[in-house]
Amino acid sequence: MGPAPGSHSTSDHWNPRHGGVVSAKKFQHLHVHSHYSLLDGVITIPNLVAAARDLGMGALALTDHGNMFGAPQFSKAAKAAGIKPIIGMEAYITDGSRFERKREVGKSQFFHLILLVENEIGYRNLIKLSSTAFVDGFYYKPRIDHEVLREHSEGLIGLSACLSSEVNRALLHGEDEKALDCTRRYVDTFSPGRFFMEIQDHGLPEQRRILEKVPDLARRLGLPLVATNDIHYLHREDARAQEVHLCINTGTSIDDKNRISFDSDQFYFRSGDEMARTFAEWPEAVTNTDEIAAMVTFDLESEQRHLPIFRSGEIHSDESADPKVLEKENRILFSELIEKGFKERYIDPPTSVRERLEYEIRVIEEMGFVSYFLIVWDFIRYAKEQGIPVGPGRGSAVGSIASYCLGITKLCPIEYDLIFERFLNSDRISMPDIDIDFCMDGREKVIDYVREKYGEDRVCQVITFGTMAARAVLRDVGRALAIPLKEIDQIAKKVPDTIGIKLDEALRKEPQLAQWSKDARYKTLFEVGSKLEGLNRHCSTHAAGVVISDQPLTNLVPLYRNGDDITTQFPMEVLEEMGLLKVDFLGLRTLTIISRALVIIEDESGKQIDIDNLPLDDSPTYDLLQRADTIGVFQLESAGMRELLHNLVPDCFEDLIAVLALYRPGPLGSGMHNTFCKRKHGKESIEYLHSSLEPILNRSNGVILYQEQVMRIAHDLAGFTMNEADSLRKAMGKKKPEILKRFKQQFRDGAVEREIPVIVAESIFEQIEHFAKYGFNRSHSTAYALISYQTAWLKANHPEPFLAAVLSCHVTSVEKMVDYLEECKRLGIVVRPPHVNQSGKNFSVKDKVIQYGLVAIKGVGEKAVDGIIEERDSKGPFLSIFNLTSRVDPKQVNKTTLEQLVSAGAFDELGPSRSRMHVAVKDAIDEGNRIHAERRAGQLSLFQSSSDASDFREVFPEVPEWSESEKLTMEKGSLGFYLSGHPLERREDELTPFRSHLLAELDESADGKPVSIGVLVGKVRNRQTRKGDAMAILHVEDRSGSLEVVVFPKTFQKTSRFLEEDRILIVEGIAEITEERSQVRADRIVPLEDAWEILGSRIGIILDPCETSEDLLFRIKDLFSRNPGTMPVSLLFKGEDGHNWVMRCGSKSSVRPTAEMLEEIRALVGDERVRVERTSS
Repeated sequence: MGPAPGSHSTSDHWNPRHGGVVSAKKFQHLHVHSHYSLLDGVITIPNLVAAARDLGMGALALTDHGNMFGAPQFSKAAKAAGIKPIIGMEAYITDGSRFERKREVGKSQFFHLILLVENEIGYRNLIKLSSTAFVDGFYYKPRIDHEVLREHSEGLIGLSACLSSEVNRALLHGEDEKALDCTRRYVDTFSPGRFFMEIQDHGLPEQRRILEKVPDLARRLGLPLVATNDIHYLHREDARAQEVHLCINTGTSIDDKNRISFDSDQFYFRSGDEMARTFAEWPEAVTNTDEIAAMVTFDLESEQRHLPIFRSGEIHSDESADPKVLEKENRILFSELIEKGFKERYIDPPTSVRERLEYEIRVIEEMGFVSYFLIVWDFIRYAKEQGIPVGPGRGSAVGSIASYCLGITKLCPIEYDLIFERFLNSDRISMPDIDIDFCMDGREKVIDYVREKYGEDRVCQVITFGTMAARAVLRDVGRALAIPLKEIDQIAKKVPDTIGIKLDEALRKEPQLAQWSKDARYKTLFEVGSKLEGLNRHCSTHAAGVVISDQPLTNLVPLYRNGDDITTQFPMEVLEEMGLLKVDFLGLRTLTIISRALVIIEDESGKQIDIDNLPLDDSPTYDLLQRADTIGVFQLESAGMRELLHNLVPDCFEDLIAVLALYRPGPLGSGMHNTFCKRKHGKESIEYLHSSLEPILNRSNGVILYQEQVMRIAHDLAGFTMNEADSLRKAMGKKKPEILKRFKQQFRDGAVEREIPVIVAESIFEQIEHFAKYGFNRSHSTAYALISYQTAWLKANHPEPFLAAVLSCHVTSVEKMVDYLEECKRLGIVVRPPHVNQSGKNFSVKDKVIQYGLVAIKGVGEKAVDGIIEERDSKGPFLSIFNLTSRVDPKQVNKTTLEQLVSAGAFDELGPSRSRMHVAVKDAIDEGNRIHAERRAGQLSLFQSSSDASDFREVFPEVPEWSESEKLTMEKGSLGFYLSGHPLERREDELTPFRSHLLAELDESADGKPVSIGVLVGKVRNRQTRKGDAMAILHVEDRSGSLEVVVFPKTFQKTSRFLEEDRILIVEGIAEITEERSQVRADRIVPLEDAWEILGSRIGIILDPCETSEDLLFRIKDLFSRNPGTMPVSLLFKGEDGHNWVMRCGSKSSVRPTAEMLEEIRALVGDERVRVERTSS
């Protein structure tokens, strides 16, 4: 029963001007920003939908800035909440051409316009507009223009938008006629009745001015008004969080008076009541939101698949072919290819293998995935024909015999007990997932092949979103709130290093964080951080994902521009739900390393190695693995992995499969790896709850390590079908109680039928439920174990070619290069410096010596290297730098190239000193240009010998040779590190007593601990704190690596006088080593020359009693007397028979260990015979 006449409910509002009642229930929000309006909106989709549901709204729009990123998630969530989703976008529109790329002073580059989808045609048009904005119109923002809007306006509803709209900007500037013209243009663009004049009121003065004009303008043109709130956050109290969010976006702080600000706290999710009160003067503007919602008939859900049909030729060559005919032909081809592969791989297979294959083929055909398999087979075939290395497989696809017979994978699933249903479950209709590893050098070529075959408009890379994780959000918010960097860092580092940890969980786990969250200084940091945590921060291109469609992608999904990449606007999981074919084309560096190593082996020895058919019982390989000598070996390099190898002592391929499954957070955290190792070595007995478990778990020492074992247990012990077993595995992973309860009953009943006692059945179920959360995909572990084995085999049997290939594939990483060169040194492998007559493009091997590759020299590009090598190979070695410039095209080799080659030592045997060759570079370039010009003019014979010195005139100016330090500095500038030596090497004896770690030894285990390092300063960056106090950041290095040292004001005041480049320092401080950064926070800094005096407690001098003369002792005593001080001295006499004795000199012999004094004592007895005992503090 409704309200009595003359009354109104609490959600109705009387409008005195119009004498009517406005129903708050008739209001729907049509101008809404989620966190997909990157670093602007602060509302997640679930929270947005929940707010609309709680306020009883029947419809809701999503209109993010310039994109449709959130449309699928929004549509799904809204419908689940019983709310009509209205998909839209706040477009950026320019009044010029979207193709223009210029800024005009005083002219707006773009305006805002709300576009809402009315129907299917409108959705397709919005996709086109959003795609065009990014692909064609991106200039600071993704822009459309009026031309493309007219072409794609059908099915769309337009709202005139906010203060930044084209109409409102004109009105604010007093250009009423221009506003009228703009409005008419929009009216003419949209279908009749599909353009509305939008009004807003967030308490801004400019909006009040607009409200004075827009209603009259609307009446003049007969246009309806619509009231909106420009929603950017849920609640009024979230306004502060949104301000901080904008500061993060713009790189400003909250204290910056010039920062972008909304100047109002009214951009929140207002209720219908609030909107009715705010716009009581224009009740129709409120109810028109409901009228617009009623117009919308579009539903985003689609049950269709959009898999392309495989075609043997190019797609456009037989576009008109009947799809049913093509599918029939494809089934025949599919069967033929599989049968051929089966016969090649199985000489005399048992019946069960044939039955398994026929079952897989039947499932693949019934599920409609024949074209999928053929598409994957085809681009793998192409890669192999092009000589592009392809991995053995990855993920659950390795469990398919069909994939194995097609050559998609390289491991027999029967041999390794891999399960097809883990890959493809016919009870659960979902797209199969075949991800492929390619050599990183060939990945793009394969993707280009797919683009060319299926059409540029049907193949695209995929977007991915980066979110604000707990630690990162504290850093971002802290900077925006102008909290000192040192304090932010200290707080952020207290967040536990757990993947996916949330702030509230971190506060529970870390008492210090909880204490800081209550500190008045940091209260806002944690409050805002908790509101921004998990929001999208940026978007980028997925590392591997590529989507392939049966039609132009812009019929189905909007596109996005990320630099030069064009991607989808929808992420991977959404595309799969939409029925699009997704394939991961991964570039795996290790495949490139293997490929290059095989080429080097063949070049050096003539041996051709079939890497895919290595014996899996090679003794040298397992010796290497047992020693954990695995630097450079795929997935086995880390310190933790090497420790696991030491404990496990792998002696078979099965152990290697287990290692990759064990070395993950879950098993490591639960201690499963220790159990596995103890059981392998007989230190812990293996007990099974039931004898039926033994054949399933004996490969893993009784530990449930693999997901496939969970499936096998359910199948063998409880009679589950493999499809059901896979569903059980998935349910255990997602921890869905209602599903698990049903499966538990089924498991118990099935086990009892097989004469397993109820209590045992329940215990087994509980055991697999416990271990399922740690279980790893055995198929993936097996495939990657093969790559690990292949690289281990190469290192064990061909170390020089292997490490040469490793170095070649890491030339862009100075730290990695240093690590691998250190590994070469440890193994006694010689690495010769670069040489223009001996070096190849990449690292190479000759007579078991690695030759440095020219392309690894900084500033020497591939074109220059190609030109040098081509000339050298065709016409012989170079005689000098002048000879090179006279022979190689000047366009290929410039001044920088030659200077870098000289600095790296590449001309060391072909001229005078490096310093003289370096200053002669310009003359050599000029001389080369002269000779090439004469040759082009015909003044020199084209057939004249390239090595004929009479062609060119060499002049090397007389300049001093570089000092050893200068030579090494120049060498480092060209290579990125010191190769022929290191400035600190000759000071090792001095540094060792004061050093706790080499820089390369500082890993995450040292984080937060006191360390002492001996380093060379490479760069000094002077900084100021926000309080204006001086501080510095030092880039330092030693012979093992480099990092940064942060010198805060207190320490800086005491040490600033010797913080300079090329100074050798002893730095004591706290190591801060995390995934994000590697640095040391300095507490004390001492120059090396003062270290003995400041940090030492006693000097020791080692003497040989047989060689020590009376004269030497008197000279030592004289030296002591000339350098009196407080540091005691001991003489250590080492006898030939191993008997040593120490003589402590008296206090009268105590010295002051100045640099001069130490140099003199070393000159007397030798560098290595002088030692220092460090103070305990």
